[in-house]
Amino acid sequence: MNVPLTILDNKLFQRRAVLWLAGSAVALLVAFVGVALRVQADDVPASPAQVSLQLPMSFLEGKTFAGELGLLGEPAMTKDLLVFRDGMFISKECENRCGYAAGPYWVRSVEEGVQVRAETPCLKSDASIVWNGTVKGDQIEGTFTWTSRRWYWTIEKEFWFNGKLVESDVTLSE
Repeated sequence: MNVPLTILDNKLFQRRAVLWLAGSAVALLVAFVGVALRVQADDVPASPAQVSLQLPMSFLEGKTFAGELGLLGEPAMTKDLLVFRDGMFISKECENRCGYAAGPYWVRSVEEGVQVRAETPCLKSDASIVWNGTVKGDQIEGTFTWTSRRWYWTIEKEFWFNGKLVESDVTLSE
């Protein structure tokens, strides 16, 4: 008697089904582990806006530093006011001269003093400035990297800055 075989009776099909199920289980496991690792990685801040402050925001809040800035390794180019207000940082010279906006900042206590980091975007072009500095008493000093992105190249320049704490109502012309 000639009985037709169903697809489920086929040994090759059964092996392929087992392999497919095992592969699917491995893929789900990998996806689950990847999501779990990404959630942990998301806990590491990529920008100042994502950083949970280790010092009270009030440490620099409302403070202004008058100083100068220049290309790394060269004398000062100009005077500047570095302002920390409403959780944002702004270089008044960069704002006035080039249209940079205030950006969020974070602070943390380090052996040398208080470390500060901020990123300020340019409103006129695809450029930004990343500021890294240290506050010791009434002094601030550090470096910043100006980055301008073009579709055909990226330009980066390194600068230094320093300043001394002043009354917050001081203007750049004084």
